[in-house]
Amino acid sequence: MARYDWEAIRADFRTGRYSLQQLSDRHGPNKSTISKKADKEAWEKDLSDAVRQRTREKVSRAQLDPAAREVLDKSDEELVEEAASQNAAIVHGHRRHLERYRRLVGRYADLLEGQLERGMIAVQLKSGDVAEVDLPLDYVGKSMAAGTQALERVVKLERQSYGMDEPAGEEVPEERRLSDEELRNRIAELEAKRKVEA
Repeated sequence: MARYDWEAIRADFRTGRYSLQQLSDRHGPNKSTISKKADKEAWEKDLSDAVRQRTREKVSRAQLDPAAREVLDKSDEELVEEAASQNAAIVHGHRRHLERYRRLVGRYADLLEGQLERGMIAVQLKSGDVAEVDLPLDYVGKSMAAGTQALERVVKLERQSYGMDEPAGEEVPEERRLSDEELRNRIAELEAKRKVEA
């Protein structure tokens, strides 16, 4: 019985680069034998995405000018820090917009409530004149639906922004745990640090 280098076969299998037939041609065992062993030992082609990604990076990097390559040569920590700073600034901007939309939804609810209390609404007639009419129930229903839908969206986005719906046990990024004030201070620190290093 022939002896095969099963570690090498397994390594090639996991890269996802070779079909079973190619593995057979390359290493010797029949493709059905390789398939059975892979199934029995639960081999996974879990590296194929990583290989493709790294290949794209290498090809792209070779085509870059020296200044761009210098950016890519930064340490992972530096790249992560820069990306986190940019993400934190974006999240802070989103939070400002969400605060604004929450206020608008509140104003909308106040206006609708005022109309309900009066029981009347001003409408413009075809002649151009404005007249007060009884508040139509379908208008109230549609207005309430629009208001609650807007509020639901704002609440959902706020909960996402503040990481309130993160599954238990998952690590929440630091910037998602910070208050707006802490987030602003962190961004300022990182910007100052970046300017000193530049």
